[in-house]
Amino acid sequence: MTPTLQELTLTLIAPNNNPILLTPTFLQGSGIIPNDWQLARQPHLTPQHAQIAYSSRSRSASSTNSINITAKPNSIAFTESFKPAETNSVPTLKIPDIACNYIQTQPHLNYQAITLAPRTFITFPEAGDEAACNYITNLFAPAPWQTLGTTPVKANLNFTFTFENRQLHLNIAEVKLQQDGKPPQNAILFSGNFSDKIAASSAGEKFEQLKARINNWQADWQTYQKTLNTFIQQ
Repeated sequence: MTPTLQELTLTLIAPNNNPILLTPTFLQGSGIIPNDWQLARQPHLTPQHAQIAYSSRSRSASSTNSINITAKPNSIAFTESFKPAETNSVPTLKIPDIACNYIQTQPHLNYQAITLAPRTFITFPEAGDEAACNYITNLFAPAPWQTLGTTPVKANLNFTFTFENRQLHLNIAEVKLQQDGKPPQNAILFSGNFSDKIAASSAGEKFEQLKARINNWQADWQTYQKTLNTFIQQ
């Protein structure tokens, strides 16, 4: 089993967010993203949903990370996809700075919460098509229900782990991983989620709370990675 692709999404919950404002001109003209970033594809822009994708060269390697910014009427999300490191080191990412730039540019949005969602796709290149399904089934103790039906049982698992003052919600599911130029692969997706409410009332206090949470993303990533390792190194 091989970690094939990882993602981190930072989502700002703001009921008065307006997707129509999210355009490449706005992002670059306001300094939220660097002027030399190139669009990965044509933006999707509507009054209810806007999505803009960029390709960003990694600071520490020659690889290119994929960055997506998605706006809805109640949220703005920043997602960065990247190839997992050979070690368990914390990745070098750009979306934490982008999210902080956005908050600074839009300080009067009614920010109410922030979520941090790491994801890892695990593939089985040396195994058969049933390897992903078998992996989840093998997390259970053997039981008669596993043999019911005419096809292998499909399972979707949810866990909640408590670490000091943080909770990690983790979902494990069998999925199809589709990457550009490659056929779909059977995979296991480990989806994590950390969530925090924003209790401040003034724009300045909200900015400081959001910035503090964003700047703590590396600690949350390490917590997620250590939890992930207990599943994939068993």
